[in-house]
Amino acid sequence: MTDIRQQALSAWFCQQLDLADISLCTVSADASFRRYFRYSIADVSYILVDAPPATEKNQEFIDYAINYAAQGIDVPQVLFYDLEQGFLCLTDLGDQTLLPLLTAGQLDWYPMAVKQLDLIANVEARSPHTYYDADFFNLELGLFEQWFCHELLQLPQALCAESELRACFATLVSSAMAQPQVSVHRDFHSRNIMVRDGMSLAIIDFQDTVIGPLTYDLASLLTDCYFKLGATLRQQLLMQAFKQFELSRGLSCSFSQFEQWFDFMALQRHLKVCGIFSRLSLRDNKHHYLADLPLVVEYIQKTCDKYQQLAPLSLLFERSILPALRERKLLCTQ
Repeated sequence: MTDIRQQALSAWFCQQLDLADISLCTVSADASFRRYFRYSIADVSYILVDAPPATEKNQEFIDYAINYAAQGIDVPQVLFYDLEQGFLCLTDLGDQTLLPLLTAGQLDWYPMAVKQLDLIANVEARSPHTYYDADFFNLELGLFEQWFCHELLQLPQALCAESELRACFATLVSSAMAQPQVSVHRDFHSRNIMVRDGMSLAIIDFQDTVIGPLTYDLASLLTDCYFKLGATLRQQLLMQAFKQFELSRGLSCSFSQFEQWFDFMALQRHLKVCGIFSRLSLRDNKHHYLADLPLVVEYIQKTCDKYQQLAPLSLLFERSILPALRERKLLCTQ
């Protein structure tokens, strides 16, 4: 089948650099509708992005590429673009994401990644600002209810409407809103962190940056949906972040309060992720994301077991969600 958009992207790029016809190498396609290609000429390599304007935040990407770089964060530079067609040309950061290094046991990158959180928190938000307000959080929890519970697992919609569960969700939202609000990447994990020349870190996929809770990106990093970090190291990194924010932001809460903020933030994010992974499978035919559900569910269960006020959510998983996942062979039978 002829790939019309790839052909148009190639023609557009050739026009910018006055080149003849070229052949692009596919780099990756992510959870959105974006696609990435590479073209090298002489000793220069370019990343070409096919980002359909109807679905992708291209202006946001361009603006935040500038704002992140202004904080000293290594991000791809936008060399030229066409917003109408949804084409961008970026500098090439290479192919080494953090995830394969973690799975190979190279966990010493984590302290460096935690240090990036201070820089991200100071990124200038776009105008008008986009905030993670209560409506935003409730919309995300709605993804868990609709796509995960109802669409994927075929559970009755009335289950999540019970007052005890609504109270759990309200607790998570209230905790998020009580935290200091800073710029957050929203998807700061091992697949969106690049390792450059085996020495430093770079960040990609930052177009969804908003003003949100202080622990949001920390929760994304330390409870990564694609890599399980050991409990001891996670606790050490959590303390590193706490001390870091004490110095940089004048954080005045106790560590126990910070840890609860972190736990509740991670839980809210994982409930949302259950919905997103389900939607990617059911709507977009990207079924491989379902393979990462067991780790996400494990995170959810451990947090629910830790806090008595989350008991209704724990019961929902034990009585309804886990049996439905096992029935569909999305979770190992115990």
